[in-house]
Amino acid sequence: MAEKQTIQWHPGFFAGIELELKNYQLSFESEHELTRGPLSIDILIIKKLADEKIDNEIGEFFRKHNVVEYKSPADELSIDVFFKVQSYAGFYKSSGARLDEIPAEEMTVSLIRDTYPRELMSRLKGLGAKIVERHPGIYEVKGYSMLPTQIITTGRLDSKGHAGLKVLSMRAKREDVEAFLLEAQAMKEQGDREKIDAVLQVSVSANKELYDQIYKEESEMCEALQEIMAPDFKKAEARGEARGEARGEARGMAKGVYKTLAELVKDKILTVAEAAKRAGVSESEFRQNTGLTSV
Repeated sequence: MAEKQTIQWHPGFFAGIELELKNYQLSFESEHELTRGPLSIDILIIKKLADEKIDNEIGEFFRKHNVVEYKSPADELSIDVFFKVQSYAGFYKSSGARLDEIPAEEMTVSLIRDTYPRELMSRLKGLGAKIVERHPGIYEVKGYSMLPTQIITTGRLDSKGHAGLKVLSMRAKREDVEAFLLEAQAMKEQGDREKIDAVLQVSVSANKELYDQIYKEESEMCEALQEIMAPDFKKAEARGEARGEARGEARGMAKGVYKTLAELVKDKILTVAEAAKRAGVSESEFRQNTGLTSV
């Protein structure tokens, strides 16, 4: 468990929420200075750039300015966190260059975590709040919070449309991983690949046994995972064979692919022998090209 607590969850979440809402005119700011002094916090500010309807179950709640707090599986989502984020939203509201530049009626707050925050929900109800589940895993806090607030439990979301968030768990489900891989295969826009890699880096680190199982299978999902993590493999292979280059290049093993396989070896998802086989080179050649002399 200690190993999983060192995972940097926030970059994966930022990438996952951007992928989920990629079809809408939004801007994403992952760190915002709340005052003209040194106070800045690791919250996500999502701004609507146009007056458009958002059909996404999470995004439909958004107004023009949206303060989003993500808590990793290792972090607590408590009543104190709830009030802290409300206060952050208040600071953000007052951070405009002129009076009331950010109107309260154009703001929302979202708190997101993998598992259901049972104690927080109980405490809010005890304070007089009404909790309404708008969609599976998406709860609106009514009649108590300063600003419109939703609490999102990614583990309870439907897989369709939310797989990129659901795989950010210490207990990711195979069906969610498969759904994300299928979604990722269809994403071809500039910048998508980096975000997909960021999500997978976190998900693989937190669920090594599951991804190890997928990698070892001769299945469509295994091929999809290889395709996503090594997108230039086939192109490089064709170029290498046409030019008659050395075996490593002829096998299409681009520098980025070597790096990906080396990371999988370091994370103990693949052995050196398995990685070398996927690279189409000998084990000694793979070690030489990756510098994994002691693994």
